[in-house]
Amino acid sequence: MKLYYAPGACSLASHIILNEINVDFDLERVNLKTHKTEKGADYYAINPKGYVPALEINPGLILTENVAILPFLAQHDPKQDLIPPSGLGRAKVLEWLGYLNSELHDAYAVFFGTSLSDEAKEKAYAEIDRLLAYIEKAIAESDNDYLVDDNFGPADAYLFVLTNWSNGIGHDLAPYTNIIALRNKVAERQSVQIAMRDEGLIP
Repeated sequence: MKLYYAPGACSLASHIILNEINVDFDLERVNLKTHKTEKGADYYAINPKGYVPALEINPGLILTENVAILPFLAQHDPKQDLIPPSGLGRAKVLEWLGYLNSELHDAYAVFFGTSLSDEAKEKAYAEIDRLLAYIEKAIAESDNDYLVDDNFGPADAYLFVLTNWSNGIGHDLAPYTNIIALRNKVAERQSVQIAMRDEGLIP
């Protein structure tokens, strides 16, 4: 398999899960401004949507969108811990991935386009805070070690990556003590440390 990625982008979640399932895979960096890969390929020819991640499963067979890639990879976990194979447990993973992808991801994404006025920034921060407050409350009311159950999974990886973006946009995560605790736990995983180093995000 090959993962097309951009450092620190949402493709980092797929990178983490690839490390978790301990399979051989290649990485190819994408410049999201030029839409060229590090090998000089036209990324639009690989993924016409133009953004990451894209997972090449076999030559010419491409899967896109984190909500599809993350469960696909997680089901290959030899320990069968990353995602329940069926039933309500699997549905809860998909529910979280849907919320993170369609709501929280989009809320952060407004900072990555054109420059925002101070008023627009405050409005965007408020939307992120509204979404994080829901997640904070859900974690506080749960007896689980992670978002879905007591096992780390793709939703935890995705939340970790998205909330990393707070650092780059001047957003304060300090009020979200439960999210921070979960982030710290995720950050300690070897799969995360390796992915962060491979993408040049940590030394």
